Parts: sequence; structure tokens; C-alpha cells
Amino acid sequence: MGLRTTISRLVTLCIAAVVLASQPAAAEVRQWVVGGDEGATWREHELLSTAMSFNVPGAIQLVAFTSKDNVIPSLTWVDGFPSGYVEERAQSLIWDNVAVVRPLLEIVDGIDTTSTHLAFKRFGIAQDGTKFFFDLGTRFPANRIAFFPRLEGISSEGRPFSEDFIRGYVLKVNDGASFNERDEPIYAPIKRVDFTRENTAQIDFPLQFVRYIELEVTSASPFELAEFQLFGTGFAPAGSYRSKIIDLGEPANFSRMEWTLEKLRQSGDELVVEPAADADLTVVMRTGLDDNPRVYYEYTDLFTRERQVVTEDEYKALDESVRGPIDDDQVNWSLWSPPFTESGQPIQLPSPRRYFQFEVRIESGAILDGLRLTSLSVEHTIPPVAQILVAEISQLDVPRPPGDVPIVTAGDFTTFAYDVIAQIEETDTGFDALRILTPQSTPVFRQFFTGEDGVEVTPDSVQAELGSLTIFFSSQRPEIGIHRMRAVFDSQIFIQGTSVEAEVFDSQAEDGVPQRVQPGDANPEVLTNALRILTTAASASQLVSSLAVSSPVFTPNGDGINDQVELIYSLLQLVKPVEVTVEIFDLAGRPVHTVLEAESTSGAYAVAWDGRDDQGQVVPPGLYLAVVQVHTERGTLVRSSSMGVAY
Repeated sequence: MGLRTTISRLVTLCIAAVVLASQPAAAEVRQWVVGGDEGATWREHELLSTAMSFNVPGAIQLVAFTSKDNVIPSLTWVDGFPSGYVEERAQSLIWDNVAVVRPLLEIVDGIDTTSTHLAFKRFGIAQDGTKFFFDLGTRFPANRIAFFPRLEGISSEGRPFSEDFIRGYVLKVNDGASFNERDEPIYAPIKRVDFTRENTAQIDFPLQFVRYIELEVTSASPFELAEFQLFGTGFAPAGSYRSKIIDLGEPANFSRMEWTLEKLRQSGDELVVEPAADADLTVVMRTGLDDNPRVYYEYTDLFTRERQVVTEDEYKALDESVRGPIDDDQVNWSLWSPPFTESGQPIQLPSPRRYFQFEVRIESGAILDGLRLTSLSVEHTIPPVAQILVAEISQLDVPRPPGDVPIVTAGDFTTFAYDVIAQIEETDTGFDALRILTPQSTPVFRQFFTGEDGVEVTPDSVQAELGSLTIFFSSQRPEIGIHRMRAVFDSQIFIQGTSVEAEVFDSQAEDGVPQRVQPGDANPEVLTNALRILTTAASASQLVSSLAVSSPVFTPNGDGINDQVELIYSLLQLVKPVEVTVEIFDLAGRPVHTVLEAESTSGAYAVAWDGRDDQGQVVPPGLYLAVVQVHTERGTLVRSSSMGVAY
């Protein structure tokens, strides 16, 4: 190979390297999966769970029991008195009313050769009044309870253990939902036995949910307990699974969460797939910058309760007297998301983040119905669009509002400034489009500014539609480093406390996954540092704006000119759909035509009337009244406006 050829190839390689370095990094869409045939195992990532079964490979499901299953040994038992009764817990508790240490856990270990031994056989001590309490941690289906001493073996005196059974008792249960004013369980008696000769007690009762059980001994005779058993058919009413902290290895842009599931119904002792089963799944998630969502405190002054942050290891090494509280880390970790209720929902949490955690909750509405979660995946892209992406919104002419929160009149068009600051690194994909989400409103674009000096530029294109404003700026694509931009637009706000979210994305990328902006200080001249907008006190109490008509007089004569009238109104402060009717009346108050009868939520609306009555006939000339009625739980709100019909 000649020198000239070698130099030529080196030059070619250098040019190619420069070209590649100048191109944006390509993002890879990845799936973090747990469950199924190829995902990580649920047990591997379990931090804690309640009323969840791992028996089906690759899946978790609400725990279900058949008539042969003893619930007790499947639970994690702790010997001790509960600190509170109402909150459900992953552990089950057992305790009694006798202030002497004894081996109570032998009662619930599922082994019939272990027992309480001599704890309740002390010479000269009457055992009537002894009470045992069981907290299952959550509610379980139950219809039979059994308890008994060791059925084999004899004592050192030659007495069979099987004769040391409880001869009189009262058994009570609580469903985990009935508590008194002190939040103590209200027990319902299910069996009273004043005297029995049977060494094994078996109590059958109607199938029901049980969480707490009280066994009171009413006979004075000494006794022992080897096993306490609980049987039932069906599913627990609710179960939860919380994952450990998941480490993706590098910061990622989270996009969506998906899962696969099966709804189940118990038929006899068999579980069958039943899509109509009354059971539901929700998932919550949070993202973090480090691997610990908790903050640990050490008391540096016990008198003043002054404290300082320490690491988890340092906290564990502290003397208990100086251990302070443990709080959620709200600086490096997001709050838990609103519940995901459907597979495929976008993840609207701070990104890019390297760590995340999720919690699954399954609830059953019927004792024989349950649900199995076969897999769960978190879609994300690496590298992210940008390392930092922060935005804030303000009224254009009020960058420093009282209380640092924009306050506008609900339903009116307001001119907003949306400031964004992004930090883009070499490994990031970058972006060339900004989408601002304007709930229930069709925004109007005004201006776009970029750069440190805020120079106005003309975007390559703008798309304004109901619910969003998208600005494309490929010709002004942000470079590596810190980049600022401002979008000015008009929009309506219909609900108190609306958050105007936004996302950026690479429109040139085939799999360009958007990255959500996070609220913060994007412009030092603007003091809102947030994306939330309030409505004025006067408009906050309104449900419907005044009704307007497009023309005071129209002529429905079929000539194609002014043949119909538009009725224009806005619904305000509605967070869920309500029944709305739009009707036409004559001046005598008689109904003429129903223009609309439907469920609607907050937003701007326009419906048309063509001058015909409910029978399809053109109405006579004259004055007519249009009436909008909004029917809510608080009553019916009415707005009206008049118009004329002429020929």
C-alpha cells in the first residue's frame, strides 16, 4: 500500500468521524421486563408483598385458597402486639393477654409436633380468661377454623399430649373493615363451646373475609396448642407487590408502561380464566437519581431535636437514642405517580433518571374473583433527549404574579409565555420540536424565541389542535450545551389548578420518544417556577360560561346563506363528565328542539341549530331562547341566550 493511499484513507476516516460526531446520538428503545417467559423473576425484584402468590411461573396473582388450603403457614408471622390495627401490613402478628414470654409462633408454624409446651400448664394457675389474638395482616376468605394440641406423644409423667386440649372457648372474628372509635377491631362471635370432649376443635361458618381472630379460653384446665388453622375458598380482597429499586445502569427517558394479565374465577377448587371476573389492577411508579428513596436523620441535639442527614449504613450503626426519623427523599426522587389503570399509558415522571421503583395493587370485588399479572414492562430510551429539561409558564405580561402563581379567568383566552431550558450532552439525542399540552383548549400560536438573548425566530412549522401546540424548529436545532427557548401562545384554562405540561422530541428520528419537561426555574425573569395555573375566585365557582350565539338573527330558508346559528359556550371546573342538554324554547316556554343531550366535561363547545323543531319542520319566524343546562350532583346550572328567526 502506497503512502498516498494510506494518507487518503486516513483523511477519509477522519472526515467520517467528524461527520458522525456532528450527528445527534441515536436513541435505543428498550424494555425492562419482569415476569413472562423471558423477563426477570418477580421474586428476584420483590421488596415486600401482601396477599400475593408466586406459585405460577413467571406471574404473580392475588392469593387464592381452596377448601384444603390452610392459610396460616403461608403467612409471615411475628410474635408481638400491633402498633395499630387499621393499616394493612405484609407481616402477620400473634399475641396474647398474658404478660409472660412464651413460644406463640409454634402455633402458626404449620408443624403439628411443635406446641406451646408448658406455657399454659403451670400448676395452680387457672387458664380461663386467656386470650389469643391473630392479625393476618390483610383480609382472607375463610369458612373454617381448627385448633388442637399435639396429637401424638406423651409427657414425662406419661400423660398423652392429646389430652391437653382446650375444653371451653369463645371464637370471634373481624372482617378487617369494622373498627370502633379507637380504631380497634369489632369482633363478631362465631362459636361458643362451654365444654367439649373433642381434642380437635373444628368450627365451620359462612364464607366471609377475615383479618382478626380472637380465641378466648373459658375453661380453667391446663392446655397446650400445637396448631391453629384457617381454611377458606376464594381470593383475598386485595394484594400488593412493591419492587426493589431498579437500576437501569444509566439515565433513561421513560416512555410507557405495559402489562399482560388474566382475570380469574374460582370454580370449586379450580381457577379458570374469566374475562368478566370482578378484579382490577393498578400500578404506581416513581423515579430517582440515586439508589435510595429514603433520607436518614441523626439527632445531633436531643434537647432541641436538631438533626443531620446520614447514610443508611451510618444510621444503622447509631445508638437507638439518637436515631432520627426516616423520610422520603423528595429531592432526588419523584413522588409516586397517579395510578396507571390501563396498559400502555405514558409515564409522566421526571426523566432522565437511572433508577425507578413500582408497586402493583390488585383488588377483587367478589370473593371468588381474582387476577393474575403475567408480565410488566417499562419502556425507556437510552440515551435520553436531554440531561436537564425544565420549564415554567406565566402570563406574558405578568412574569412575577402575586404568590408566584398565574391566576387567570376560567374559559377566557389568555396569552401565556412558556419558558424552557435544556442541557444537552454529547451522548443525548437532542430535539427539534416542542409540544405544549393545553387540556381541552385549541391554542393560538403567537411567537417563538431561542438563544440566550431571546431572539425571535420563525419556526419551520406549527401545529395547533385541540389539546396541544407543536412547534417544529429543525433549522434552529439546539446544539450541545445549555439552550433556552420561549413559546408565546393564547389558550383557555377551564379547571382550577390545571398543569400545562410539555414534551420535546426529535421529529427526524424514526423512534423519537418524547421527553417530558419538569417544572422549575427556566427563566430568571419569571418567578412562577411551575406549570400550574389557578383561576380567579369569581370564575372558580362557575360551571358554564355565558352562552353566546354566532348571529342574533338567522334565516333557515335553505338558500345556503345564514341557514343556521352556532351556540357557543364553555364548561368550567368539571373534572369528570356530567350530563349536558342544549334546548331551544319559544317565548311561551314551550320546548321546540333538543340540540344536544350528552355527557361532557370541561372545554369549549359549539353546537348548531338549523331552525327546525323536533319533527324536522322549519319553525315560524320570531324570537327563540337557547338554554344550556349542566346537571351535576350539586344541582342544575342554566345559561340562556335569545336569537331571532327571519325569512
